[in-house]
Amino acid sequence: MYKNLIEKQEKIAVIGLGYVGLPIAIEFAKKLAVVGFDINADRVELIKKGIDPSRELKPEAFENCDITYTANPEELREAKFFIVAVPTPITDHNLPDLGPLLSATRMVGKVLKKGDYVVYESTVYPGCTEEECVPLL
Repeated sequence: MYKNLIEKQEKIAVIGLGYVGLPIAIEFAKKLAVVGFDINADRVELIKKGIDPSRELKPEAFENCDITYTANPEELREAKFFIVAVPTPITDHNLPDLGPLLSATRMVGKVLKKGDYVVYESTVYPGCTEEECVPLL
């Protein structure tokens, strides 16, 4: 798989282009082909213009990157390796809100193929991946 990624025969997808996901996508895109996905189409349009909505990255960070930004989940089908980097906010009762994570997981599950890889960058409690996410894939 490494060889195919380096030769850009296969793509990485980063789901969630916030303050965690966007820098990850950009760093990978300096060497690999990347699909950067976010559910917020307005955010995607800003990022396509080289504007980081979180103001963490300078415009030059977007240069020399092989990345396709999209809000269309169908474009995730092009990927072989998925990195989920969506928010895991805390509720008023100090419990994790897994809504964004589970939604992203369902979306990845719809395009997942045999032999694909999924990595969770989102902050979760021990056992969450196995108990909550894997069944949705």
